[in-house]
Amino acid sequence: MIASLICVYNDYQKLSSQLLQSIEKQKESIEVILVDNTNGEYKCSVDALRYGVSKCSTDVYVFVHQDISIKEDEGLISFVRAIKNGKVGDIFGVAGAIECERKNIGLYTSGEKYSEVLLECEWKLKKVSCVDECMFGMKKETYDEHPFDRELCDDWHLYCAEMCMNARKNGANVWVVPIQIHHYSSGTISVGYMKCLRNIAAKYSRDFKFIWTTAYKVRSNRVYMDLLLLAWTLNRKLIRKER
Repeated sequence: MIASLICVYNDYQKLSSQLLQSIEKQKESIEVILVDNTNGEYKCSVDALRYGVSKCSTDVYVFVHQDISIKEDEGLISFVRAIKNGKVGDIFGVAGAIECERKNIGLYTSGEKYSEVLLECEWKLKKVSCVDECMFGMKKETYDEHPFDRELCDDWHLYCAEMCMNARKNGANVWVVPIQIHHYSSGTISVGYMKCLRNIAAKYSRDFKFIWTTAYKVRSNRVYMDLLLLAWTLNRKLIRKER
């Protein structure tokens, strides 16, 4: 086994037709660890993923959503190879946010309908501020040094963003690996997401003036984050009333 792939799922049909179908094409042996949450046993991502990690037997961890399809037959192998060749402490993903630029980078397509489009790429690795949690990985040593933070990430969001902030704080790097994937959803922003973002901003406010994620680019200032959460909540209420 060259790596352990951990996936928490709540829809077996999506898991089977999207992620697992694409993994079957990979030419190397991957340890696949599936965490069943169809009955809602786990109340947050960290608890479910920690359970998955406890079952791993390799020295490379890859965390992936159920609705990811890896387009290339050797895509997962290339991703694992990049992690193995990287340094302890570094985090790797397939989509990432570039600091000071309001755009994301990666060779991905997204949406309910599968896209066969393959994007051209002239780079091997690209340094970013944060990678998306749809698919990311690291060496076992990296995870052991800083496991998922249950205190900060008590919902289903930003557990990867927090790891990226910690890595950069300690002098490590965050990388996007150019492999072709399709993500069957575009992601959603919830109250849980916003509260978790505020928690992360508070923890790292002395280290970073801005928090750059693939969905939000915000100031880490406490007053700013409180006002942002208030404005976001009020906006959601107005939208619901209009409907």
